[in-house]
Amino acid sequence: MKQIIYLTFGLVVSCLMTANSFAQDTGTLYQEIKKMDSLYFSAQNNCDLEMYDFYLSEDFEFFHDVAGKTSSKDDEMSDMSIFCGDEQRNRQPIRRQLTEGTLQVFPMDNFGALEFADHLFYLQIPDGTEKLIGSGKFTALWKEINDEWKLTRVISYDHQHVAEVELDEEILNQYVGDYTLLDRIVNIKKEGKFLRVTDVANGEAVWTKLLFPQSENMFYLNYENVVYEFLKSGDQVGTLKIYEGGKLFEEAIRE
Repeated sequence: MKQIIYLTFGLVVSCLMTANSFAQDTGTLYQEIKKMDSLYFSAQNNCDLEMYDFYLSEDFEFFHDVAGKTSSKDDEMSDMSIFCGDEQRNRQPIRRQLTEGTLQVFPMDNFGALEFADHLFYLQIPDGTEKLIGSGKFTALWKEINDEWKLTRVISYDHQHVAEVELDEEILNQYVGDYTLLDRIVNIKKEGKFLRVTDVANGEAVWTKLLFPQSENMFYLNYENVVYEFLKSGDQVGTLKIYEGGKLFEEAIRE
């Protein structure tokens, strides 16, 4: 029995020690999976549901660190119909982009290939520009079925908020405070490398979101085209302007 255990342990250790040698960042298999990654996410980015469906295996499963598990292909397509619906696409059109230099491909004997990659997410603005809103890691198990690559399992994880620029803590702190509107108070707090905006009405928080730095005094939401601009009166920040779709929507005075 001990001999069997030792042999099994030795096999596991051997596999672990040699795993990196199988990683591919060039070659035929690497190019095939890189192409499939591009096609799959092009279908997602363009909301081509017919092609998106085509790339999924019948036993597809998806694991997401925030949204949880999607147990079937039908469930995934149902989620995608919402993701690509008019309401969602009007509020938060998102484009995924592979992070260059992060793609790794591992051959899976008698099955297909395992893909590891990092990616970035961009909020698409109606004027054709984009704003960086997040990053994440992606692991995918591809299987060759009837000479066609199908995606069987996906693990999407380590999602992080990412902004266009990173500001010093000193700069962020100068915007902290309350700004007065007729119907509410706009409270601004620092949260890590970002700001958090909270609307307060009758002493109660009614809405809160993260603000992403765009420049030293301009911040944006990770949905819709909403921008917060902080303006100084002398040495102190005294005014907050809120823009929607590029047009001034509200102006608040700091208390």
